Amino acid sequence: MSLLSVRLEENTRRAIRRAMHAGTLRAAVVPLASTEQHNEHLAMSHDASCVGWICRQAAERVFPAAVVTPVVHFGISEHWMDHPGTLTLTPETFAQVVYEICDSLRRGGIGRILLVNGHGGNRRPIEAHLEEFRAKLGIRLELCSYWEAYSSDFVKRCLESGECPGHSGEFETSEAMAIFPQSVHMDEEAYPAGEVRITDAKRAADDQRFFATARLASAEKGRVMLEAAVDWLAARIETLTR
Repeated sequence: MSLLSVRLEENTRRAIRRAMHAGTLRAAVVPLASTEQHNEHLAMSHDASCVGWICRQAAERVFPAAVVTPVVHFGISEHWMDHPGTLTLTPETFAQVVYEICDSLRRGGIGRILLVNGHGGNRRPIEAHLEEFRAKLGIRLELCSYWEAYSSDFVKRCLESGECPGHSGEFETSEAMAIFPQSVHMDEEAYPAGEVRITDAKRAADDQRFFATARLASAEKGRVMLEAAVDWLAARIETLTR
C-alpha cells in the first residue's frame, strides 16, 4: 500500500507505516506560519495558506518520498499586536512547539525534516535553537524560508516595487491573487489613516506604503514567483530525501 496523500494528516496509520517499512517515505516537511494582520485587504490566514500550498506543491514533485505536516498556524507576531485578530506566541513557546513536532516525527521513525518558514518573525527563534534541536534529536534537521528562492535580480525583474517578501504589499498580494483570490479584498477605498493606530512610527509608514504597493499586484506576477519558489523548494526536498 502506498501513501494516500502528500498531506500527512490525510494518510492512515497503515499507509504511513508501510511506506516507512518499504523505505519510500524518507522525510517530512513542516510549514511554519502565523495568524496575523495582513493590512486592509488580505486575510489573516495568508502566511499559513501560502507556505502550506508551496510546501505541498513542492513535495508532490518527490512523492512519496516526503510528506507535509499540517501548517503551524501560530507564530511570533508580537510586532503586529496593534491590530485586533492577530495571534502570537512567545519565542520560547514557539520554539518548543516546533521542537515537539520534530520530536514526534523522530519518534515515529522520520530522521529527515525540513522546516519551511512562511513568516519573517519566526526565523530567528528557530535559528537560535537549531543546533540544540539537532543535538537533542539526533536527526537531519534543516530550516529555510521559501523566499530564499529569489535573487535580488529576480525580484527586480518580477516586481515593480522591488520588495520581497514585503508584508502585504505587491508580492504577497500577487501570491494571494494567484492561488486563493477569494482572500483578497481590494477595493477603491483610501487607506483609513484615522482608524489605524500603529505605535511604531516606522511600521506605521510601512503599513501605508504596502497598502499602496499592493495596487501593483497581479495574479500573473504571483504565478511567476510561486513557480520559482516551488521549483527551488522541490529541489531542496529532493536533496533531503536522497
